[in-house]
Amino acid sequence: MTPAPAFPPPRVAADFSHAFGGVWRLTFRRFLLPGSLVPLAIALALLALLGFAQTRGGQRTDHYVEWLVRFYATFLTPALAFLAAGGALRDEMKSGTVDYVLTRPVPRPAFVVFKFLAHTACVQLQFVVALAVALGVGMAFGVPGLAAAWPRLLFAQALLIAAFGALGMFCAALTTRYFVIGLAYAAVVEVGVGSIPTQLSRLSMTHQVRNFLAPLFDAANAADAPGWIITGAILIVFAAVVVAATGALFAMRELSGPADA
Repeated sequence: MTPAPAFPPPRVAADFSHAFGGVWRLTFRRFLLPGSLVPLAIALALLALLGFAQTRGGQRTDHYVEWLVRFYATFLTPALAFLAAGGALRDEMKSGTVDYVLTRPVPRPAFVVFKFLAHTACVQLQFVVALAVALGVGMAFGVPGLAAAWPRLLFAQALLIAAFGALGMFCAALTTRYFVIGLAYAAVVEVGVGSIPTQLSRLSMTHQVRNFLAPLFDAANAADAPGWIITGAILIVFAAVVVAATGALFAMRELSGPADA
């Protein structure tokens, strides 16, 4: 006689290594699709044109490093990292995708952490190429100091991608209008608080990075620039706290596909 099946069925134990592997494969493949590669190629071409314009066709190179710091590193990088991460999490909250994700034997907070790690790793690779293009344009026109500047730029870029990617996912977990929240945060914290000449300015992540990168273009304030360990610790802790908050929020949300706000 066949024994009756247990009810409810036994709980399936989560295999976190397999879960991360699955999230990584799905995330990485999306970055290899034409819909991702073509916009990347266009963006790299535009970046090269902007870099060329900053050198005035090779006639002026004295402010190129400062442009890399103020525009590329501390404006363009965090903005694009925020939008990309927010969009990535919203994709996982769509109808159909939600049904698949929530039926896997993986806790929602763990899924958010895996998604953040996989997405951030892929975006880091894209931005390594972007930084190489920006530095290549500068070197082609004889911009001085780039050989010494690239380690700081690469380190700062990696930190900002992680910090603002985490913030983008958190805002996307809150609402489909995460772009609006991002604009409000940027206006209040990054621009407003970050420009106050007091200790409050340290609440701004881009302000922290600009201070770290100051030795590249501002020799007068180079001695006051924070070190690698301090800057890295601040932004990594920020990213970790925000990802944890995102995981907790994602676990509490009722996700129902197209009607989800």
